[in-house]
Amino acid sequence: MLDTWTLTEAAEPRQIIWENLPIKFYAWHMRQDIVYAIVLLTIFFYMIPIGFISGLTTLANLMRILPFLKPVLKIVVVRTVLEAYLPQIALIIFLALLPMFLMLLTKFEGISTESHAVRGTSGKYFYFTVLNVFIGVTVGGTLFTSFKTVQKDPKSVVSMLGKGLPANATFFITFVALKFFVGYGLELSRLIPLVIFHLKNKYLCKTEAEIKEAWAPGDLGYATRVPNDMLIITIVLCYSIIAPIIIPFGVTYFGLGWLILRNQALKVYVPSYESYGRMWPHMHTRIVAALVIYQITMLGYFGAKKFVYAAFLVPLPILSIIFAYICSKKFYRSFSHDALEVLVHDETKETPDLASIFRAFIPPCLKSEKFDDADQFEDALSHVSKSESSV
Repeated sequence: MLDTWTLTEAAEPRQIIWENLPIKFYAWHMRQDIVYAIVLLTIFFYMIPIGFISGLTTLANLMRILPFLKPVLKIVVVRTVLEAYLPQIALIIFLALLPMFLMLLTKFEGISTESHAVRGTSGKYFYFTVLNVFIGVTVGGTLFTSFKTVQKDPKSVVSMLGKGLPANATFFITFVALKFFVGYGLELSRLIPLVIFHLKNKYLCKTEAEIKEAWAPGDLGYATRVPNDMLIITIVLCYSIIAPIIIPFGVTYFGLGWLILRNQALKVYVPSYESYGRMWPHMHTRIVAALVIYQITMLGYFGAKKFVYAAFLVPLPILSIIFAYICSKKFYRSFSHDALEVLVHDETKETPDLASIFRAFIPPCLKSEKFDDADQFEDALSHVSKSESSV
């Protein structure tokens, strides 16, 4: 209702996006519609270059389009390395530029907290990766090599996809393997943050505070990490019926992820704010979405293979959607507000200092004093250590 007040609990001061608070109601809705339209156009038009890259970066197509590369591509070592990693590396580099753009769009909507912006960016990035990477590479990679056949006989698309899907399994097996070999290797070594720190230290940092800020590890980066994991879940589930050999790669990816990222979250990264579990309903919804995509893929693949009992699988997506609806109504409300157990924990039993609470909610542009970044860093570390000791 436009003639009533909407009252919610205040977010943590550290995660408030102050410049978005003055945005009017109608302006917020207008910004939201504009951003959704831009995201839809981005998803649609990104599918064209991603499908083109997935078809172009195969060696057969490279030799046909660029004949002068034939002598180089015929070398056994070069050919083996390029066949294994070239399409996947091209795709990963192509996708690396997207999260920052989606985060800018999400904040432009008028969202007032960082955690909400991260969840919004994560959702957009998940749908983008599923529609473009999974569906785009699967369909594009199959139809790219047989475009003339489809032009002559459009009805052969279904049977062609049924025959061509197993060929794309090699791409996704290598994609998952590359994710945990290279991705987790870079995560443990933290080579990229080290290079970025030295570049900032040499060219950008002028004061001691700026050097400390450049050296700070930051948070876990849920906006990109969660959608990437959800994409791996979708790929492994969907291709488990087409090429079951992908299952051990998926188990290895999440097994190593549990060991490595648990260590990184506890001992390396420092959370910049607390959202008290609000990311979990977002993750659960995407996992169920991946399950529905898997069931639809299984139904379509069995239908393309003319499996007689494929019709018995029709209720599965419907039951999954009903399950997601029940979960959203029964459990998601528990994550929409801060838990009382958290609010009355430990030292909060004492009378709160109202002056410090008042200062915490003053916008940075109106503060008369600038707090030391090192103090904030120590506060975050002490907050993490307290939360660890209470677990």
